[in-house]
Formats: sequence, structure tokens, C-alpha cells
Amino acid sequence: MLSSSQIFFLSLGCLSSLFLMFTCLKSFIFTRQQFFARAPITPFETKMFRRLKSAFPDHHVLAQVAFSALITSDNYKIRRKFNRKVTDFVILNDALEVIAIIELDDSSHLEKFKEDQLRDSMFKEAGYCVFRYSEIPNIRQLQKDIL
Repeated sequence: MLSSSQIFFLSLGCLSSLFLMFTCLKSFIFTRQQFFARAPITPFETKMFRRLKSAFPDHHVLAQVAFSALITSDNYKIRRKFNRKVTDFVILNDALEVIAIIELDDSSHLEKFKEDQLRDSMFKEAGYCVFRYSEIPNIRQLQKDIL
């Protein structure tokens, strides 16, 4: 027969083992959420999107368009330069041809002047018109600039 101290230590050992097993296996038993929804555009971009829709009601306004949907290259090394980049807005006509590419520069772009120039030059070389705005222009200004 087991003494009371033996029962105590046996119980303590079993509980400790269960706790250790639970701690090690909890990531397999209880999966944590890995993906979370987020807004596709910022509040500042939302204001610009609405302004573009008002300024160009007969056109299609796309937000957060991948560069790879607009430009390509036969050279893999060149494609890597724009592979994961997105432009803020693209305006299409009824024939779904690109009329303009709109970049909205917030305060994070102050130190990215050379990077922005490179991005613009890629689009211009492909034949696109790029417009950059640091503030949201009025409807008349947008129509004057783009049409």
C-alpha cells in the first residue's frame, strides 16, 4: 500500500505531467486565428476614391491595383522591381482602357522621392499618364488634369 506522501508526490507528478503536455500541445489543440480582415484602403484614400467617382461618373475607378496588372517585362529581374507594388487608383474608360494612374502621396512619401520617381518612370515608359496628389483636389481640378 502507498503512504500518503507517496500518493501526494504521485498525484503532483501526474498533474505536472498533464500541465506540461497541455502546454506543449495547446498550439495543436487550439488553433489561433492567423488571418484578420482589414480595410482595403485608408480613410484618406477613401475620400479620394469618392472624389474620383464624383469627378468621373462615366469612368471606372479602381483602387489598390497591382503594378503587374498594368505593366510587364520579359526580363525577370526587371519584373522583380514592381512585382509587389500597387498603385493607389486607376481610372478606366468604358472600353476598360487606362486613362490615368493616380498616386496619393501622404506624409509617408516625403522621404520616398526617388522611389516615387522610379515608379512613375515605369508607368510612363509603358505609356501611362501618372498624376500625383499630396492633397485631395476638387472635382474641377481633377477633371482639368485628367481629361
